[in-house]
Parts: sequence; C-alpha cells; structure tokens
Amino acid sequence: MNVQRICFLGTRTPNFDATSALFRDVLGLRNVHTEIGWSIFQLPSGRSDFVEVFGPEHENARVFPAEVTEGIVVAFAVDDIVGAREELLAAEVEMIGELVWANELFDDPNMAGFGWFFFRAPDGNVYVIQQDSRPDAT
Repeated sequence: MNVQRICFLGTRTPNFDATSALFRDVLGLRNVHTEIGWSIFQLPSGRSDFVEVFGPEHENARVFPAEVTEGIVVAFAVDDIVGAREELLAAEVEMIGELVWANELFDDPNMAGFGWFFFRAPDGNVYVIQQDSRPDAT
C-alpha cells in the first residue's frame, strides 16, 4: 500500500452549526456543500481533500459510518484503493461497508474520480482509505 497523504477529516458533533462556522469563518475553508446535518469544506491540498462536519441526524453510512456517534475520522489517500482493501482484508482488518465510488453514490459525473472505504483499526477507531482518481476499466 502506498499512502500519499492524509486527505480527509470528518467529525460528527452535536455542535454542528458552531463547528461548521469555525471551519468556514475562522479557518477560512471554502464551503462546497451544505445540507441539514452535513457540511463539506474544501482543503487546499487536493481536489478530493475535505473537512466534513456531520450532525447527529446525518444517517448516510456510505458517507460517514453510523458506528462513529461522535468524534473524528481520518482518511489516507492511496494510489490503488482496490489493492489497499485487499491488503487490509489479508491482514484480517475489520471492514465497515463496501468500497464507494463518489460518482455512483451521488449520480453526478462531476464527482467522478474518487472512492473510499471505512475500516476499524486495532485501536478501535474508524479510518478511511481514499483514492483520488478512479482507475480505467479494462
């Protein structure tokens, strides 16, 4: 597995509005999506690099795992998400859900190019593996 960088930080918080305002108004991150219980802020490090804030009412487990009722989840960018998943499975790491491709989840071709999956590490925390560009189908 080739980890390139940390590319995502997600947090579920009962203080959704205040936390979103902090990232937007104080840290100056550009808000690229807002709906009830979910805000996405673009990070300057890459087109698929985000900070996302989730309220307790957010229920889409393909976007943020329901197992995380409060706290932070971090994602590692890799160059081969399928291979990374296989390596984690071979190491008997607990997977949470399936591999998700953003353009399929949101039915939006503009979101093509990245996917992710969640896993639980031996420390009990949930982490994410993310790929920036979808490999060509052969």
